[in-house]
Amino acid sequence: MIETVIDGDSGRVEAASSGEHADRAFAANPRRRRRRGPVLVGALVLAAALLVALVGVAPRTGELRPDAASPEGSMALVRVLEGRGVRVTPVTDLDAADAGPGRTVFVARPAQLSTRQRDALAASGADLVLVRPDERTLTALARRVAIEPVELPEPAAPACALRAAVLAGPVDLAGAAYTTTDPLAARCYPTGTPSGAASLVAVRDRGRTVTVVGDATPFTNDALDERGNAALALALLGAHPELLWYLPVPPPAEPGQEQAPTELLPPGWLWGPVQLLVAGLAVALWRGRRLGPVVAEDLPVVVPAGETVRGRARLYRRAGARDRAAAALRDDATRDLATRLGVPRGAGAPAVADAAAARTGWPAARVADVLDGPPPADDAGLVALADELDRLRATVREASGATGAGA
Repeated sequence: MIETVIDGDSGRVEAASSGEHADRAFAANPRRRRRRGPVLVGALVLAAALLVALVGVAPRTGELRPDAASPEGSMALVRVLEGRGVRVTPVTDLDAADAGPGRTVFVARPAQLSTRQRDALAASGADLVLVRPDERTLTALARRVAIEPVELPEPAAPACALRAAVLAGPVDLAGAAYTTTDPLAARCYPTGTPSGAASLVAVRDRGRTVTVVGDATPFTNDALDERGNAALALALLGAHPELLWYLPVPPPAEPGQEQAPTELLPPGWLWGPVQLLVAGLAVALWRGRRLGPVVAEDLPVVVPAGETVRGRARLYRRAGARDRAAAALRDDATRDLATRLGVPRGAGAPAVADAAAARTGWPAARVADVLDGPPPADDAGLVALADELDRLRATVREASGATGAGA
């Protein structure tokens, strides 16, 4: 649709489409422009809130977490244990939990235990199941067990009398192997080495049973339904009506122990900088300068072509760029001569020089030096080159005119 628009200042009548008219009206209305900022900020804040909410309800992940449904989590095992009447209690502070005799404590990450936490476990009196413990944990909780650095074979028969291993049969244990000096210890899933190392070792220590398992795979959601993993996990963790699922929180740095800067920050600290970044971006978009619609207008100054040429020449002279000035003069003359002489474009200066020498009778060496010679050494040489190029072009024009008249 075409509309007539009258300019209030000049009285000029213009024809414009309705879309153009709407764009101009929107651009001319400052109230509408001011209204866009708060709307944009509100939309960004709403998007950030939705993102935080979605992250908050996302399923938890983490190796051997009892509430994690991810492949490395243990939610499936916890559900089965609870279905069999075992009360599973996740704990992060053993001092606040009742970890006495008649209970099982499952230590998912023994390597993260501090000295105080290991001492608390040693004094608890509860049966312990340790997943891939390190040397310090073994020294504190299973004094007759040591790590054996061997390469584990494929899952094999338990080859021991431990009830949990006999019920399970072959399982996925390929993490670590252990040796023991306790003659009464159960060595299950042996590696076949002369030291008698095994992937699962159960010993009696301080009147309770400590079971050392070399791999976390049988306790994970991803592998629970494979081989005898479920039977082994249920038998080890379901031996008592109460199971404390111990996920030790990394303790403060001990004397002489260094910590990374990120370890000193509380969990979830990264969301603070992210929210500040989103807020800063929103403010920048709100308060930043925005370009309006494109407006066509006449140039305020018209620069004559001759003035442009003189200005460029002055720049060449100031920079002492005689080589570039000479190259520009020669290129222009070569293109002009090629057109007059009928030489194809792209033939180059030597071909044009040969054709010009044949047409004018000039010596070929002279024409080649004019069109493709070395750059002049001084300003006088540059002026002489320009004069020589003018003479050559004039001679070619005269010769071409005479040839045309003779024809």
